[in-house]
Amino acid sequence: MTSSAGMTGTLSARPAGLFASLIESLRSPSFWMYSSWLDLVTRYRGSLLGLAWLCLPTAIFVLLLGNVYSRLMGYPIETYMPYLATGYVVWRFMLQVINESAGAFASHKAFIMDGRVRLTDFILRSFAKAGLQMLFGLVVVAAVVLWYQSWEGVASLATIAITMPLLLANLFWVAVCIGLVGARFPDTKDAIGTILVAGFLLTPILWMIDRFPPDSMRGMLARLNPAFHLVDLVRAPVLGHAPEQASIIIACAMAVVGWLLAALLYRRYARFVALWV
Repeated sequence: MTSSAGMTGTLSARPAGLFASLIESLRSPSFWMYSSWLDLVTRYRGSLLGLAWLCLPTAIFVLLLGNVYSRLMGYPIETYMPYLATGYVVWRFMLQVINESAGAFASHKAFIMDGRVRLTDFILRSFAKAGLQMLFGLVVVAAVVLWYQSWEGVASLATIAITMPLLLANLFWVAVCIGLVGARFPDTKDAIGTILVAGFLLTPILWMIDRFPPDSMRGMLARLNPAFHLVDLVRAPVLGHAPEQASIIIACAMAVVGWLLAALLYRRYARFVALWV
């Protein structure tokens, strides 16, 4: 009787709108921020190298593939290594957020059935986990950039302070939509994983976009990939130049349309998540 009553109370509680839920989640970060940090600490607490494992995979990936692909493709290593390191760290952050979001609600079923209807907490937890790992990846990026080329310093930081929120805004609406779809269709996470593998190859991370000018057919096809524009928002300032104007325009348009879509889906379907999970 208690379980049935608790479920009834949970299902009858209608979640607030997306914007209201997000504001409340940002005001109360203790759940999604602290639990994410605790996950990382407990995961590596018993290992010999500890949190250094958050840097090592990125460092090994960049050093091995950077040296191999720069020779195979004829790229100057001093140009290619920072390009690869920055693009890979940003892409991995995006991949982790999307993958985590696809199963975010199902993996927190106990919290949802216990009455926590503010679903943005679980989406932000995906961001927190990926963001903490990205911070360690940026250590590798900083080392590579400083080793192979000069850094613009204050100018780069000022640009990233503008473009990084635009990347996060786009990732958030994508995460909300994928989270809702993933709660309804459990196969979503596997499907997303397959798509992201293909997306990694089609996005200029291992290969450089400079080989495809914007006015060429191949350049226009490459720039139809929205992931390129999102990656370029962060990679370009780190490498000392501004993102393409088209990338900023497309990212802004995606953010406006995407947030409207996410808000609509959240208001319509968030109350069914407790049933789906």
